[in-house]
Amino acid sequence: MKNTKTLLTVASLMLLFASNSFAQFKMSVAPVSGMSFNIHNGSDLNQSGNGFGIVAGALVDMQFNKSIGLITNVGFYDNRSGSYKDDITFQPGVVGTVENSVSLSYFTIEPLFKFQPSTFYLMVGPAIGFNLSAENEIVETITTPGWTFDGENTTRKSKGTIRNTNVRFELKAGAGYNIPVAKGFDIAPQVTFGYGLTNVVEDVQWKILTFQANIAFKFAVL
Repeated sequence: MKNTKTLLTVASLMLLFASNSFAQFKMSVAPVSGMSFNIHNGSDLNQSGNGFGIVAGALVDMQFNKSIGLITNVGFYDNRSGSYKDDITFQPGVVGTVENSVSLSYFTIEPLFKFQPSTFYLMVGPAIGFNLSAENEIVETITTPGWTFDGENTTRKSKGTIRNTNVRFELKAGAGYNIPVAKGFDIAPQVTFGYGLTNVVEDVQWKILTFQANIAFKFAVL
């Protein structure tokens, strides 16, 4: 009898907790757009590079109780471009520059734990990215007067596709702020930092750090 009462008490408490959680559950969906600043580094790169990219996607914002929730970002196009420029000697007495640019885009999924004490909230969690495209361009320019590559041009370009790209894993953290506009509709600016855990290409020490700023237009659905 004592064990039965204990089980009934525990079951009642669990049911009460579940009922309260369900009563507090809220969910919003939103289109998202923004920009990123990307830092490319690694021991296999001649030097660190950086660049801007654009982000387009959507999110699902789930609130389980007053302060705990989950935000899942889906980036349909997440660009992580970057470039660097270096001085070069083409031959004795002939100098110039070489600019190496890469354009990388990913489909990303980011399930982020959310702590929201007020309209302000914090996010942290993993991110995974599947490569959509990977291209590079090299631009060489002669700056020594009177010299050209072919008797006419002082600049030459070459383009290529980057092979053997990895699935991208990243640790992400950031913050956001819900700005109420109308009943069931918020505008939410967000800023995040992403620390790349995996190399961009197999067997090449090359990772990306990303600062991202975006804005979401949240529509309540539950």
